[in-house]
Amino acid sequence: MEARNKHRLVRDDDIQSHSQYFPYRLMYLKLVLSTCILAFCAVVLSSYARLADAGLGCADWPACYQKNALKERQPPQPGAARGHTSWQWKLHSQVVMALGIMAIAVCGFSWQKRKALRQSPLLPTLLLMLMVFLAAFGIWAFSHLPRPVIVLVHLAGGIAMLALLIWIALRQMPSAGIIDSGDAQSWRPHVRLGFILTLAQIMLGGWVSSNFAALACTGFPLCQSALLPPMDFSYHLDNSGLPLSIERLTAIHWMHRAGALLTVLYLGWLSFRIIAISSLRKVGRAMLCLIVFQFMLGIANVLLGLPLLGAVLHNAVAMLLLVMLIVLNFKLAPVSAAP
Repeated sequence: MEARNKHRLVRDDDIQSHSQYFPYRLMYLKLVLSTCILAFCAVVLSSYARLADAGLGCADWPACYQKNALKERQPPQPGAARGHTSWQWKLHSQVVMALGIMAIAVCGFSWQKRKALRQSPLLPTLLLMLMVFLAAFGIWAFSHLPRPVIVLVHLAGGIAMLALLIWIALRQMPSAGIIDSGDAQSWRPHVRLGFILTLAQIMLGGWVSSNFAALACTGFPLCQSALLPPMDFSYHLDNSGLPLSIERLTAIHWMHRAGALLTVLYLGWLSFRIIAISSLRKVGRAMLCLIVFQFMLGIANVLLGLPLLGAVLHNAVAMLLLVMLIVLNFKLAPVSAAP
């Protein structure tokens, strides 16, 4: 009886503590979700600005695209910053500044109310450190590094920020619902592999756009009327100012196509397996819809001559698919990982 009363007192204390700290947790969750949306917009806007700057959607397409490709291959001038002056990049800069302010708020709140949140402030601190690194890298890199390296580092940084924010938000959401099932949790390695494949495919897409290799294969399903066209997989970051050969551009584009086929097949199979788990059926169906839509977008972009809206939407859906895999990975996390 004494043990039962002691257990009841502990439980009452937990309920009282939860109700006491609930306003702080709700406020923090809203702040993190708002920052998540802003981070997603920043990544998509970065893609839009990069693609518009490359020449997609211009009046004299594809001549402007090829002209910009040659211009971007020119070696940077030491000590001179290569800034962007288009309205797309200015808008992106404003969103990134707002994102930085939000990241500071998230980090500060997590430290100040860490007892109420029952969550370590490590991830918010890493988020803020990542933003500081990307800001410093952006200031330095535009004068010293070629475009492909800058694009990939910023793309990877944007994805890392979004992933951290989503994970922080999920840990504060009671409805996130970690699945306490050995059968379901056994699929976590497969979900991780799907995340890695999707991430690699997104990076390959950034590699294609940053090297202006989108026009290397304009047909589908064949590339230059062949399944295996002439390709050169060698690549040098020498900043010589010379355009890449058509064989090198074809190799870059072909790798992205091959990666897309592998990713679609694997994620399609994984979606059907996840749908078979009753507690994850909605997530599996949503993921399958995104996969089909993304595959159709990729084909449409090739057949329609790379419209700017289609290319940006292709990037946005890829990020949504990555978000879905993060959510799925969280749901399949061990029960001990719950906050």
